[in-house]
Amino acid sequence: MHEEIIARAGFLLAELRLSPADAQLRLRDYFPDLEREERIRYVHEAGSLLQNGATHR
Repeated sequence: MHEEIIARAGFLLAELRLSPADAQLRLRDYFPDLEREERIRYVHEAGSLLQNGATHR
């Protein structure tokens, strides 16, 4: 599930061009059980992967 969350966060950041703050809020729509801190961490991790040239799935 970890990879699925990061992939969704990457999609929100790269394809929908949401800000990190908006992306973490939208992650709640897909993964309602995640706490705010977890959503922030996943968005940060996805953003780091995108900056390093990795693509989302």
